[in-house]
Amino acid sequence: AMAEEEDVTSIAVCDFFAKCFISLLDPPESLSELSDGVVMFHALSEISVDHFDPTSITHEAGDNWALKAANLRKLVRNLQEYYHDVLSKDADFDSILSSINEAARDSDPDGILAIVELVAVAAVSCDDREVFVNRMREISEENLGEFQMFLKGAMEATSEFYDDDNDGEGEDADSVVFDGDENQNGPSSPGGVLFPSHGDMSADGNSELLREREELRKELSDARRELAQIKSQVKLNEEDNQKEKNKLRALNEDIQERLTKREEELHVAEQDLSKQKRSLEEVYNEVNDLKEKSASLADELDVEKGKVLQLRKTEAMVEAYRKKVESLESANQQMGGLENQTQNYADQIMKLERENASIPALEKTLEESQTLAKKLEARNNESEDALRARNAEISKLKNDLVTSEKSKKMYEDELNELRATQEGAEAAALALSSQADNDK
Repeated sequence: AMAEEEDVTSIAVCDFFAKCFISLLDPPESLSELSDGVVMFHALSEISVDHFDPTSITHEAGDNWALKAANLRKLVRNLQEYYHDVLSKDADFDSILSSINEAARDSDPDGILAIVELVAVAAVSCDDREVFVNRMREISEENLGEFQMFLKGAMEATSEFYDDDNDGEGEDADSVVFDGDENQNGPSSPGGVLFPSHGDMSADGNSELLREREELRKELSDARRELAQIKSQVKLNEEDNQKEKNKLRALNEDIQERLTKREEELHVAEQDLSKQKRSLEEVYNEVNDLKEKSASLADELDVEKGKVLQLRKTEAMVEAYRKKVESLESANQQMGGLENQTQNYADQIMKLERENASIPALEKTLEESQTLAKKLEARNNESEDALRARNAEISKLKNDLVTSEKSKKMYEDELNELRATQEGAEAAALALSSQADNDK
């Protein structure tokens, strides 16, 4: 039975919004459509747009009950301010505020109807209450009685509000006269009707009502035109917003594409860096190999130096023997009769000739040394070419390479000295060979 009563009251309330507020192009068909506060804000804007500005709330709350609750909370607070400042009335606003979350989240009928009571009392208590009372007469007869009882309960729930600017004198909530005659039954009369003239109006009342309806139709037409303009502007704004969204989407896609490209370039750069690191490691390995080869060449050069020293010693011995031969020849000339000494000298000469015979072997060794030196020079030249080719990649190793080049230059100088020494040895050997031939 209570559910049926609430359903009847809901229908009467929806009819109240449809008939009394001409700015509502889509009147509510159920109480749940009032749970976001938008319809009630638009309705109250006809009473006082200064207190109830529809543009100050969220219109597209959807299923977000938190936004709906914020709208309802603002609506109740604005109603409280309007009640106190304009109507000098008060109600149990704290209790209504405490049930707002249920009204927004679950479309609680009791919470919504409590706010609707405030809206109905504001309509019949404002400065333009005659306009709204006349509009209420258009409520269907089956809903009018129910709404009358609803309004009566709402007005009984309000009380006078006194502050420093109010002297306590005010119009009682039950003293509102809806038909223009204070002697007729008002909402406080238990057996009275809300609109006694409803259904029994004079010809003057009909003509006045027709004029009012005509004016309201004109106002509604103007409002609809203005609303059409607003909708057109809103559509343009939506198109602009859509364009901006498309631009942002395109910009986002471009940024994503650039980011992907940069990541690919970074990946390629990392691969190149890895290749360069491997190349640098190979260069380091080659440099180490060259160092090892240089050390090996240095060892071979030391061996060759030892051979050259041995050759110099041999040349010194040959020179000493030559001097002895010369001294013996001089002694032989002076002592021609001394055959024994001559024989000894001859033996010594034969010995020297045998030693001289070993000079070609030494020359061959010297030629091998020269060939080896040339090979070493060729290897050094190849090493230099390789080092020059890698010079751009191993700039950090320049100091080591410069040191290697200096060492190589020193070896070349020593080789040049060896060549000069060898040429002197060859010349000495040729001179000894010629002298020995002449002696024979």
